[in-house]
Amino acid sequence: MMDLRIIYLIALFISLVALYIYYEFNSNNLNKNYLTLFLTTFVSNFGYAMSVHADTLEGALSGNLLSYIGSIFTILFGLVVVIDMCHKRFYFILRFGLVITATVISILLATTKETGFFFSDPYIIKQYGLTLIKFKMGPAMILYIGFLALINLSAILTVIHSIFTKKNVSKKSLQILLCMLIFGTMAYIIPISLGTRINLMPYTYIIMEAFFLYFSAKTNTYDLQLNLLNVYKNRTGYGYIAFDNKKRFLGCDAFALTFFPKLGDLSLDSYIPKSYSNIIENLHYKDPKWEWNEHCNEDFRIQYGNKAGICTIHRISTSRMKMGYFLELRDDTEQQNYIKGLNSFNKELSHLVKEKTEQVTDMQDSIIRGIATMVESRDNSTGGHILRTSDCIQIFAEELLKHKEITIISPEFCKLLVKAAPMHDLGKIAVDDSILRKPGKFTPEEYEKMKEHPAKGAVIVEKVLTGIDNEDFRKIAVNVAHYHHEKWDGTGYPEKLSGEAIPLEARIMALADVFDALVSKRCYKEAKSFDKAFEIIRNDLGKHFDPVMGSIFIDCRPQLEAYYSSTINEI
Repeated sequence: MMDLRIIYLIALFISLVALYIYYEFNSNNLNKNYLTLFLTTFVSNFGYAMSVHADTLEGALSGNLLSYIGSIFTILFGLVVVIDMCHKRFYFILRFGLVITATVISILLATTKETGFFFSDPYIIKQYGLTLIKFKMGPAMILYIGFLALINLSAILTVIHSIFTKKNVSKKSLQILLCMLIFGTMAYIIPISLGTRINLMPYTYIIMEAFFLYFSAKTNTYDLQLNLLNVYKNRTGYGYIAFDNKKRFLGCDAFALTFFPKLGDLSLDSYIPKSYSNIIENLHYKDPKWEWNEHCNEDFRIQYGNKAGICTIHRISTSRMKMGYFLELRDDTEQQNYIKGLNSFNKELSHLVKEKTEQVTDMQDSIIRGIATMVESRDNSTGGHILRTSDCIQIFAEELLKHKEITIISPEFCKLLVKAAPMHDLGKIAVDDSILRKPGKFTPEEYEKMKEHPAKGAVIVEKVLTGIDNEDFRKIAVNVAHYHHEKWDGTGYPEKLSGEAIPLEARIMALADVFDALVSKRCYKEAKSFDKAFEIIRNDLGKHFDPVMGSIFIDCRPQLEAYYSSTINEI
């Protein structure tokens, strides 16, 4: 018969590999609960392997002690991770109480040889090539089993409750987790009920680790803060300097030292000496009192020798208190030298600057369209919708500009609206694939889920455009995403706004959005004729659509028909 001891060694090796994988791939965003769970699982599996390989009672007892203690804390931190996955609050007093209970059980385990509280009269036997311990159960064993049962039942109930009540969690992941918890419970109960000492828990823990590795990787994919940190870390031509509230130096990176090499001589938590005149002159920002609160998020220029840079002061804050200041330094040397070298060619310089600006704008527009197209690629039913509605808004905007009596409509407003149009459906990234990619009409429940995308899209657009210089663009983009499904008579969603309470940009977007949906073929319907589409819009003026904007949109019919006729093969 095969030596079963090798199975426990394999489990030990796999748990070590899982620990390494988690640490290696999450080193920038380690979750202490996940890390503790992987560590305790390794300790538990080490104890199992040590126990079944022992040739003496003392060796078996030592391994058994490690496996029991490891299991106690593995199950406990498994519950902590499960609660974190379910986005529920785990009150400190409960966590503390469970940790104390686990510690007490561990102490009883460690001293059972002298006290017999946990088990007594232990002896070893050989079964299937394994060294197994037989013993008489003590009173503390009941506490141990009860503790494990309580933790496991709490985890199962938490997952079940979250599956039916939580909206901000992955139902699929929780369903897999629920199956895993039930499997783990049975893997513990069945061997005991059959009277065998062969323990399946090492591999149950490995299955659990595999799931949590998958889940942590999936979570990181959607972690915007982590992705931004990685972007900052890998950017070239950027440097960072940190100060506390009293302007004491907290550290800087290598790029910042190229501008201020003397910072490398400073000790942490020290003030910048007055003798460091270059640093003082640059970072005082014409403010000898260092009153940076008034200048946060403002750009100012710094100079060191032949190097030029742009610096921005940011406040470092937590949810409860202000921690200090963070200075972002951007290399502007090449640009400044370029400007200086072309001072005598002002006309050409003006043209080049304009060209560069247009390139940046085009790049920004391309990125925005790329994000929107990426989201749309998940939707089986709306191919090309982003491009067509954007072009439709462009046609509409040109017609709107002819109406000088509508003073709120300006060339700048129209330009920003055209730029924001591709972002109107960005909220669909938060809609589950089973709904978004459904090849047919939605059920009422699915439609309610789909109706959440405008509000979610507003939040996403707000985050994507945070810090953008053009506040008007940010506002227009957020409004377009949030309110393009509102109706003039107040029967729309998500906020049921009515009339002019609906932002103008959203009222304009609604017309382009609905028109494209009408004249485009979808998996669940055929395209409507132009006559029928414009008839529907005309009949809905004052109900679904702003009557003034809708009338102007109808005036665009020749241009819209020409455009859609030319793109008929793409619809």
